[in-house]
Amino acid sequence: MSNETYKIKVEYGVSSVVLLIGIFFIFQAFTIETSSEAVGPRTMPLSLASFLVIGGLWLALRAYLGKAGDLKEGYGFLESDIKRIFLVFASGALFVFMFWAFGYVAAIISTYIAMLLTFGVRNKMWMILGAIIVALAFQWVFMGVMMLNDPRGALLDLRPFTNWIIGA
Repeated sequence: MSNETYKIKVEYGVSSVVLLIGIFFIFQAFTIETSSEAVGPRTMPLSLASFLVIGGLWLALRAYLGKAGDLKEGYGFLESDIKRIFLVFASGALFVFMFWAFGYVAAIISTYIAMLLTFGVRNKMWMILGAIIVALAFQWVFMGVMMLNDPRGALLDLRPFTNWIIGA
C-alpha cells in the first residue's frame, strides 16, 4: 500500500468516526429541553455537534478529492507502539473494573499506577505517592466540591475509609 493510499484510508476512517460522533451529539442535543430564549441550553451542544459533522464531511471530501497532502513523519499508525496502545486500553478496562468492584479511589490509584507503568515510570515511591495524591485530590474535587455521587464498590465498599477526604 502506498503512503498516499494509506493516508486517504486513515482520513476516511477519521472522518467516519468524527461524523458518527457529531450525529450522535446532534441527536443528544435534541433531547435537551428548550426555552423561549433565542439562545437556549441546546444551542452550544448543537453548534459543537454541527461543527463535528462539518469537519467530518470536510475530511471525507478532502480524501475523496485526493487533497490529503503528503504523509508526514509520525502520521497515523505506521510508527505506533501497538503494545503501549493496548496497555492504555487495558488501563481503561482496569479503571472500569476497579470502579465497579471497589469504588472511585481504588480505581484512581490502580489506574494511575498502571498508566505510569505503561509509560515506563519505574520509581515505586513516585508511583505510590503520586497515585495517593491524585486520588485524594480527585476525590476532594469531584465528591467534595462538585458533590458528585460516589457509588459503593460491588465487591468491597471503601467509602467508610475515604469519606474523611470530603469531610463526610
